[in-house]
Amino acid sequence: MAKGRGLGYTVARMKPRLSIVVPTWNRKDLALACLASLDAQCFQSAEVLLVDDASTDGTAEAVGGRFPAARIVRMAKNGGFARAVNAGIREAGGDLILLLNNDMTLAPEFLARLVDTADTSDAAFFAPLVLFQDEVNLVYSAGDAQSVSGRPESIGFRQRLDTFEHPGTIFGVSAGAALYRREVFDRAGLFDEWFGAYFEDADLSFRARLVGFRAQFVPGAVAYHIGSASIAGRTWWRTRQCCRNHLLLVLRNMPAPLLWRHRGAILRERGHQWRRLLSAARCEFGLLRSLGLAAGTGLSIVSALPHALSGRIGIQSGRVISTEELEALLTSPERSP
Repeated sequence: MAKGRGLGYTVARMKPRLSIVVPTWNRKDLALACLASLDAQCFQSAEVLLVDDASTDGTAEAVGGRFPAARIVRMAKNGGFARAVNAGIREAGGDLILLLNNDMTLAPEFLARLVDTADTSDAAFFAPLVLFQDEVNLVYSAGDAQSVSGRPESIGFRQRLDTFEHPGTIFGVSAGAALYRREVFDRAGLFDEWFGAYFEDADLSFRARLVGFRAQFVPGAVAYHIGSASIAGRTWWRTRQCCRNHLLLVLRNMPAPLLWRHRGAILRERGHQWRRLLSAARCEFGLLRSLGLAAGTGLSIVSALPHALSGRIGIQSGRVISTEELEALLTSPERSP
């Protein structure tokens, strides 16, 4: 079996079992650290695809020089997380596909624990235990919950690891570090590129749940996350994406009976998202410009509505889970500080 220097992963002459897709944009230091942690894995029967989303800092060259066995997928222009990840998934050959942010590093048995669980489980997508890299006693995520308000939540966020109770069930996974069976993408579709970044993974989790797939938390697979490192603190941009994409998530995925039944929680969450947006814009740009940015966000939402509503038709027509079963999986809305 041919191998390259550095990463001990299979050069893809034969079909790999596991494909690892790492999207990256600049911050070559993060990409190199991420791939170094992959190089140290106990499980090494996989292909690695680094999707370079039009970096300008020499990321592709640095990775190619240090990890020549990694396949580099170069994007012609920067198009955001969803587009980059989709490009990697299309190139991936494995029946299992791991998505991994460039600001993740992994414990040595991370891959082995995930694959072993997939071998013995009927679930279709899997969430590891993600800890803060600089505070390893704090949980970053243990899978995702989905609120009836339409807001996705990271389970266990900032809880102490020694007192954290592992969730028995999870609704979905964060694409920052998650393992999927290929059939999830075959049946539920790829990431919706209209989302760009933020909530695009919640949208996929929702669609996967609607067609009958189940998610599972794997506490023995541990990853360490820096957190929004690649966006360099663009708080307003992140808040804008969440405000816009929350509505897309709800309109596409929430069945009509639940839209009506939980309309109060959904409307309250819309208000919460707009308040966060205005606050972030005012802090970053001042009052007058914040009003213009809010107006621009509103126009962006309006322009996305036809796509969301047309997508809703196909998503809801393919739903196999009952309204009652889905509602039982959703949680009551909770506010973050």
